[in-house]
Amino acid sequence: MQSTHLREHNLSAILRALAASTTPTSRAGLATLTRLTKPTVSKLVEELVAAHLVQEGAPLSTGSGRPMVPLQIASGTLLAIGLEIAADHVSCLGIDLAGGQLSRHTEYLQVTAASAEASIELCAELVGRVRADAGALPVVGVVAAVPGRIAPDDGRVLSAPNLDWTEVPLVGRLRAHPQLADLSVSAQNDNRLSVLTEIDQRAGESFIYVRGSTGVGGAVVLGGALLDGVHGWAGEFGHMVVEPGGAQCRCGRRGCLEAYVSYHSLRDRAGLGRDVRIEDLVDALSASSDRAEVIGTIGRSLGLAVANALNVLDLSTVVLSGYLAPIADELAPVIRRTVEAHALATEAGPVAIERSDGLEDPALRGAARAALQPVLAAPGAWITARG
Repeated sequence: MQSTHLREHNLSAILRALAASTTPTSRAGLATLTRLTKPTVSKLVEELVAAHLVQEGAPLSTGSGRPMVPLQIASGTLLAIGLEIAADHVSCLGIDLAGGQLSRHTEYLQVTAASAEASIELCAELVGRVRADAGALPVVGVVAAVPGRIAPDDGRVLSAPNLDWTEVPLVGRLRAHPQLADLSVSAQNDNRLSVLTEIDQRAGESFIYVRGSTGVGGAVVLGGALLDGVHGWAGEFGHMVVEPGGAQCRCGRRGCLEAYVSYHSLRDRAGLGRDVRIEDLVDALSASSDRAEVIGTIGRSLGLAVANALNVLDLSTVVLSGYLAPIADELAPVIRRTVEAHALATEAGPVAIERSDGLEDPALRGAARAALQPVLAAPGAWITARG
């Protein structure tokens, strides 16, 4: 008889294999993918089907043998909720285990220190709307994406400069709210959640991920796994110093990359109004200045940060996301020239500078994806809890 630990491991392996597959898979196919025996796969699949985590399709004839029964992740049987708190809006997304969207709501407001409580209340309200839309589906959990550093012990927002938040007890406030009192709630940095959707598209790869938004953030991915660091803050490229004693950053320090290429810094230096959307930033800047100069300003600062990161991490691929993705082809020559002047990585071959897959709202979707992880990691515990 399988030990509890081994059974959990095998259930997880089967569920993850199905989640990663782009087409329905047979029991025999799962045995090959997971390297488990066919009897073990068959037994565990029955448990997953009974728990409504896996669904069977109509048998397909494959020749003279027994028909193949296709298996795939069950849709519409549970709810995972992602929240995104940004400088100008709060969004909430509900997805099922298959990643299908069940509900989505967004409200626009200026999120600041003064509006922190109102923003948290709005988060709870949106979670309530998503739950109502999904009906009686069981909720796996809620993950909030925040543009700042999160305390690993209690989910406090230690610092989110672009929200003007310091020591905001986000997770504690959400857990205490009646709409979320019965749910598992956590918070993570928005850039670290954004990269999860990129990892799905680049299975097993290693790369630096840089996202331009109201601030600048990123992540380091090694062999398909996200590098956490001691405090969970690895990949804070926005606060790498690109000019000692330079422009003041919203974090209070000087010379950070974010002080030169974030939405806030570029907009403020150009005297643009708040009505300019992030996705329109470069076009708005180019209306009053030469576009090549705008690209050069962004690319040179970004190139210095990338060069330093490549020297430390010994990687050769950089993925640009956020407002940087649509202009990646324009930025690449500028970044590459700066990297070639400063990074050792170029001695081993060319550095690839690529754009992200362009998925809309990657932080929000990454948060919802992260909320699914307890089921994928421990389906047996979920089955037991549901029983």
